[in-house]
Amino acid sequence: MSLQAVWIIRISETKSKYEDSILFSRFYQTFIKKSKDIEGSHYVPLPSNPELAKAVLFELGHTDGLEKFLVDRDTCQKMEQKPVYEINTSNGKLWPFVVVEQAGLLFCCLPFVPQGLNPRPPLIDIPGVTLGFTLLCTLTDFLRNKSSDEIEDRTGDLYLFLSQAAPYGSVLDTIVDSVLAKVNGKFSVPQKTAKQPAWRSVSHKGKNQMYLTITEYVRSVQYDRENIEDVWDVYGTVTCKAELEGTLRTVTLTIAQSGEGEGMPINNLIIHPCVQSADADILVEGRDRAMPRRLRFSPPLEMFMLCHYMVNKPTTPPITGCFELFVEEERAKVKVTLQLNDNIKNNFDVCELHIPFAKRAPIVIQEFSANHGALLVSSSKSTLVWNLAPRFPARQTEVNMSAIVQLRASQGEGLGTIEETFCTGQNAYAQLFFKIQEFSQSGSYIDAKSIQVSPSLKYKLTCVREYVASEYKFWNVHGDSLVSALPRCLCNQQQVPL
Repeated sequence: MSLQAVWIIRISETKSKYEDSILFSRFYQTFIKKSKDIEGSHYVPLPSNPELAKAVLFELGHTDGLEKFLVDRDTCQKMEQKPVYEINTSNGKLWPFVVVEQAGLLFCCLPFVPQGLNPRPPLIDIPGVTLGFTLLCTLTDFLRNKSSDEIEDRTGDLYLFLSQAAPYGSVLDTIVDSVLAKVNGKFSVPQKTAKQPAWRSVSHKGKNQMYLTITEYVRSVQYDRENIEDVWDVYGTVTCKAELEGTLRTVTLTIAQSGEGEGMPINNLIIHPCVQSADADILVEGRDRAMPRRLRFSPPLEMFMLCHYMVNKPTTPPITGCFELFVEEERAKVKVTLQLNDNIKNNFDVCELHIPFAKRAPIVIQEFSANHGALLVSSSKSTLVWNLAPRFPARQTEVNMSAIVQLRASQGEGLGTIEETFCTGQNAYAQLFFKIQEFSQSGSYIDAKSIQVSPSLKYKLTCVREYVASEYKFWNVHGDSLVSALPRCLCNQQQVPL
C-alpha cells in the first residue's frame, strides 16, 4: 500500500517541450530501492521526467490525438482499465500507472507493485492502486482552481502536503482537511488510550460548530401526451460537517417530517459507514405515513454525506407544463405553459426555463409575449431563457409564454452531445432549473431540538434545507423524445393474459 513516485503533468500539445510538462514530481527512494531488490531482473527503472511526460501524453492521446489509430496504443489486444494504464518507456513497461485528469493537468502515481507478476493480479486485489487513486483525488481537491503557474509556485506546499499524507511513500491520510490540520498545526493528538475511528485521525482544535444540510432533488420528464405517462421522483441527501473538539464525539439526530409539502414517508436510507446505528426498519418500503428517522454517528472532520434517502412518489410533480415548438425553415414558434403545484413553496432563488437551439445558433428573439417573467437569449446565443424568479403570480400560478425566434439558416455541423445530435427539426426539449430555500416536498427536516452530542459540549448549529431541480425536462409535443416511459398501449398489451 505504498507508492514509488508521484507526478503532476501539464497537458501539452507541443512535442518539443516535454521537459516543461512536469510541474511537480516526488520520488520515494525507499520503495524504489525495495522494488529493485524484490524484482531483480524484472525491475523497470523510472525514466527521466521529459521521457515520462512524453510516454504518458502519448498513451492518453494528447500528442497524436485519439482520432488517429496507432497500433501500440489502440490495439484490441490491450485491455483498457481506466484510470490504470500501462506506460511504454525505453526501459520497459510501467504498470499499474494511475492517472487522474483534471483542468488540463494529469495527476499520476506509480504504486509499489512487483512488475514481473504473470499473470497480473486483478486491480481489486492491489490495495496500492486504490490508495494511489484516492491520494491523486486528494491532490486534485487540494489544488482545485489553481492554474499550472500557481502549482509551480506551490511546490513547497505540495512537498509539505505529501509529507503528511504519504510520508516516505506510505499513504496514511487522504482527507484534505485532516492533512491541512496536521500541516498547519491546528489539531490535537489523541491519547494512546483513547479510541479513535480510522476516519478521524486527528482531533479538532478551535471553535465548535456543526453544519447540516438537507438537499432534496426532484427529477421529471413530461410529454403531455395521452399515450405516454409523465415520470418523476424525489430523493435527497443529508450533508454534515462537524467541527467538534475531543477525541471521539458521538452525534445523534432525527430526520423528522413537517406539515409542509406532501409529507411523503422516507422509504429507505443509504447511510455513511460512520453511522453506528439507525432505525431498525430503515429498509422497509411502501409506508403510508411519514415517520421520523433517528441516526447516531461519529463524524469525521471533513464535510461528508451522512445519508441518501428516497421518498414515495408524489401525487403530482412540483411544476407541470406543456412545451410546443414549430420549426419553419429559419424561424421557430415557441409556446410554453407552466403550472405550480399548490403544495410547493412559491419563493424561488432560481427559476429558469432553458430551450436550447444548439445547432441553429445564433438565435434572435423576433416577437414574444408572457404573462410573467422575462425572456432573453443566453450569452452563447444558443439558448432561449425564460426567467420566472423569484415567484409565480400569487393569484394565478399558471404562466404562459409564446415567442417567435429567428434561427440560423443552415444547421451546424459537428457531433455534439447525444441530445444535440437528436434534437433536429421538431425534436426538442425545454429544461427547467429551480431552487427553493428552506423547503422540501417530502417535508423532511433536521429536528434541531433532537440533536445530542456525547460527551456534551457547547457548539454553534446551522441547519439548512434546499429543494432543487435535478433533471427536469419537457419534450416537444409535436416531435419525438429521446427517452420515454413505457407507452400505455404496450402496458395494456403486457397485462393481457396469453
